[in-house]
Amino acid sequence: MGIEERILPAPDIEAAIKIDPEDFVVDEIPVDLQPDPDGKFTIIQVRLTNWDTNAFLVALARRLGISKERITYGGTKDRRGVTTQYFCIAGNVETDRIGIPGCEVMKSFRTDKRLDLGDLLGNRFFIRLTPGFGDRDSLLQRIGMINAAGGFPNYFGPQRFGSIRPNTHTIGELIVKGMYREAVMTYLYDPRYDREDFRVSFGETGDVRKALKEYPLHLSFERSLLGYILEHGTYEGAFDVFPRYLRMMFIHAYQSYLFNRILSARIRHVKSTSKVFPGDLLYPVDHMFNPSQLEPIEVNNFNADKMQKLADEDKVRPTIPLPGYQTKITSGVPGELEKSVLGGLNLSAFRIPGHKDLWSKGSRRVTGAKPIDLEILGEDRLSFTLGKGIYATVFLRELVRLK
Repeated sequence: MGIEERILPAPDIEAAIKIDPEDFVVDEIPVDLQPDPDGKFTIIQVRLTNWDTNAFLVALARRLGISKERITYGGTKDRRGVTTQYFCIAGNVETDRIGIPGCEVMKSFRTDKRLDLGDLLGNRFFIRLTPGFGDRDSLLQRIGMINAAGGFPNYFGPQRFGSIRPNTHTIGELIVKGMYREAVMTYLYDPRYDREDFRVSFGETGDVRKALKEYPLHLSFERSLLGYILEHGTYEGAFDVFPRYLRMMFIHAYQSYLFNRILSARIRHVKSTSKVFPGDLLYPVDHMFNPSQLEPIEVNNFNADKMQKLADEDKVRPTIPLPGYQTKITSGVPGELEKSVLGGLNLSAFRIPGHKDLWSKGSRRVTGAKPIDLEILGEDRLSFTLGKGIYATVFLRELVRLK
């Protein structure tokens, strides 16, 4: 997954999270959602237990008897835990029709503005560590040292790559490189993670017809791939049977993996997430370390001291690319670190031939963040707020060795 470095030496304390769903509670902090009784959309706030966001979306659409295309959300969440999330449904919805196990409707209202992915300020976390985090004073000292270094590295967490089979980035890399047969085969059978007899059998024989008989019905995506191969005799278009969001997930996971590796290289070079180098591209950030949508600020020899002062004040942060076909390699130390990871990768490969719907121009992400409003609750619980898209598990990794 490319997560190779910590900002501090590895912690001594070992702990587990998510033993029970209630051990990992996440409450979304939405953008300002203005109620409008005549609005075109219905907002529902739901408390979900052990629901992956996309799986719940499918269940919600089925329950309401509507297309899932009519439903949007502000942020994605992993399955294991209790999450309070906002969903937006085109049209008027009777919420008493929902009645989905593991779902409690907290409130609903009409609005005239659609909620889209990313329309969040951040998330509030309530997390239990088992058996605990050790000495309170030592924990506070460690958090202080992390913050003094500019914050924890803003890696994409393990959830980005698949919880059970963390290979979405591998599949994305194979797609970007045009290796469709290898990508499909990795999705169907990855010897690093798969032990089920039907997957192992397919990996050994490659017998598609036999695999269709053996792969369980609930593995609908795998069966769709097998059906496509059997019908068309080719692998290149096989992933077209997936919804676009799932196909893009592979591409985004590969970009995230490359980002993580570049960030790891940077942390090896300097144990700081706020250190500014000439050549860096900086984003202004808010108090939650959400970047602004302004053009990045390029650091040079003339403004480096001023930019470092702003970084020390948590007003800006260096950025690292999520590579795409429009990515420009920076200069100086940042550029050398980027080239050390990207090597001979031709970034124009993100214009995937014959699959324009999978093209990705790339973007940038800040190097680090800090927890906001952190509270230590007893001997085993923490509460804190992070900006949108920032992973609690990555912060926790700096505090304890996660089992």
